Order: sequence, then C-alpha cells, then structure tokens
Amino acid sequence: MKYYFGAVCVLFGAWLVYRALAHRKAVLGARERVGGVPRERPVSRQLQGLQSLRAGLAPLFVLGVLLAGIALSILWFVIDQQGLFSVVDILGFLVAIFAYAYSMFVRLRYSNLGLDLSPAD
Repeated sequence: MKYYFGAVCVLFGAWLVYRALAHRKAVLGARERVGGVPRERPVSRQLQGLQSLRAGLAPLFVLGVLLAGIALSILWFVIDQQGLFSVVDILGFLVAIFAYAYSMFVRLRYSNLGLDLSPAD
C-alpha cells in the first residue's frame, strides 16, 4: 500500500498545474480578444474594494496553504511510528499541496471576471 498515495498525489498535482496553465492561457486569450475596448459601465466602489482585497489576500492565502502542508508533513514524520507512509508518500503530498497553492495563485492572478472565455471562432 506504500507509494500509492504519493503517486496519486503527484498525478493530482500535475493535473492541477496543467489546469492552472490552461486557465491562464484562456484568460490571456480572452484579454487579447477584448483588446483595447473600454468598459461600458464604470466599476462600482464595492467591486473595486473586493478586487483590491483579492489582490492583497492572495499571497497570504497561498502562504497559509503552504505552511499548513509543511506542518502536516512534519506531523507525519513525528506521529507515523508504524511506517504506514513512506517518504515518497509525504513528498507526493507536498507536491500536491504546492501544486494547489500554485493553481490558486494563478486563478487569483488571472481572474476571468468580465471576460468571455468561450473559444475564438
């Protein structure tokens, strides 16, 4: 049973990175299609506040996820006296955590708010 959890976590992490890069490509493509077209209506003050809150809290969220993953890995080493998890499992778990943090950072950095993400004709 050893190594299965780590392998699944590595595959899940690779899938998360792939999806984050696909999201980034879609957002950049949608921004390119929009070009220099000005917005029809001004952005409300409340929406501006939420966007600045998102931009300010994104690094804190990513840092929190990373620290929680590292803390759980350290707890695994301390608590797992029977050797149920191998080093590969723990490293796979860390890969999945780092991939999740990267995915969330990309999704927060490249927001699709107000963009049409349908494929270009």
